[in-house]
Amino acid sequence: MKVQQGRALQAFRRVQAWFAEHPEVLANSGSSKDALGKQLDALSQVVGTMTAGATEQTTQKSQTTLAARDEKSLRANVRSLHLKSIVTLAEALRGKVPGMGVFKLPSPGMRSENLLHAAQALRTTAAVYQDVFVEHGLPADFLNQLDAAIAALKQSVDARGIARSRIAGASTTLASERSLGRQIVMMIDASLAHALKSDPAMLASWRQAKRVTLKGATSRDVLPVVPAVQSGAHAVQAASPIAPVATPSASNVSPLGASEVTASATTDAKAA
Repeated sequence: MKVQQGRALQAFRRVQAWFAEHPEVLANSGSSKDALGKQLDALSQVVGTMTAGATEQTTQKSQTTLAARDEKSLRANVRSLHLKSIVTLAEALRGKVPGMGVFKLPSPGMRSENLLHAAQALRTTAAVYQDVFVEHGLPADFLNQLDAAIAALKQSVDARGIARSRIAGASTTLASERSLGRQIVMMIDASLAHALKSDPAMLASWRQAKRVTLKGATSRDVLPVVPAVQSGAHAVQAASPIAPVATPSASNVSPLGASEVTASATTDAKAA
């Protein structure tokens, strides 16, 4: 689930909780009561569908992870065990048995789907020489073992593809249900604007409940803390981060500082 979808779902649940906490709002909504009731029922369906979609996304993502982990060992089983044993024996028989030069081991970096095709093609060719391979040491059922390994890898690849398709479907559902939920909340808001026009406190409570919160939002009313400026034995706090620091009066400084201020004022007067 995307962040916007998750926060919208939280807002929809808050709307449900708000109406559960204030049942009198619905009861006293007059002619809008039936419409509000239907809108709340529709919103409940949206919440249920979005919750199920989020669960499906999480489940299928886990399935893709498990399939990817299993696929590594299944690929090794097909290529490094079954195909390699056939190719190795074919190389040993090259020059002794005609046609053994056609067997090539697929590259280790080949994608799983391409490996499946390569393994099936090699298996078809190996079936022509089945008796030769068995005669020179491969198990009598080596082709059956290869078939089982190919089938297991194919099942893993298909399961991963199915899981991805279900994730895509759940994502589409979440997006459409989020849009529908927002429309429903807008209709509820229009009704409550009239029903609660004489109760500003309740209206403010509703508008806070319905809003979709944003991650990292901060209040603009908070001013930064300004460090105190030391002067003598006392600390003078600046009034604001941009206001000039006030000159301390004689009553706010030490006795020695007061004498210095008086002397300075007398000298300035004589000079004038």
